[in-house]
Amino acid sequence: MSPALRKSRKVGALVANISMSEHDSSLHTRPSLLTRIRDIQDAESWSTFVDTYGPLVYRYARRQGLQDADAADITQEVMAEAARCLRTFEYQPERGRFRDWLGTVTGRQLAHFFAKQNRRLTATGAVLTDAVLDQSAAPQAEAAWVDEFNGQVLQVALERIRPHFEARNWRAFERVWLENRSAADVASELNLPLDAIYVAKSRVLKRLREEILLLAEDLPQFVPLS
Repeated sequence: MSPALRKSRKVGALVANISMSEHDSSLHTRPSLLTRIRDIQDAESWSTFVDTYGPLVYRYARRQGLQDADAADITQEVMAEAARCLRTFEYQPERGRFRDWLGTVTGRQLAHFFAKQNRRLTATGAVLTDAVLDQSAAPQAEAAWVDEFNGQVLQVALERIRPHFEARNWRAFERVWLENRSAADVASELNLPLDAIYVAKSRVLKRLREEILLLAEDLPQFVPLS
């Protein structure tokens, strides 16, 4: 098993086991990514959007059985539709999550791909099974899509905030939160007071929650307050 796959599974396990926390509007101190990309002149924000969500769509398409080139085409189509639609995007949580909207767009593009493929196969006397066609229709309703989305946003958020913390504080956070080790063991290993471990974890989690809100206009169910 590759290191990337092991890390992906560990993130998935953490997401599944960390308790739900409440949406904290006080963390909205900067305009979110989904707000900033409405400005067609903001190339940096659009690049961040593509770097965050492009790999998610690509991986999901590959896991539906698409080849590299086809998955890349699906990703490009989804990003193009996002560029058109998100120019007027306003987050309205009562109408659903951005995660689900992106899942719907991805599912629609996959459905179009499989439909075209099925028409080509029909001419040769072969067809795709209904199961293949159905599984691409609504990824936003699948646990696999939710896990992929949450894991991707978490990974990107962690990478973006890491430079803002001293190395030893980040190590303390990684061991306690990502590796699920006891604060006492980590304090002993890093030769730090126990209180310092709790403070490091709290500060990183606060910044992590803020970064996730900035990336997704939503706080998934895996970042607690403490």
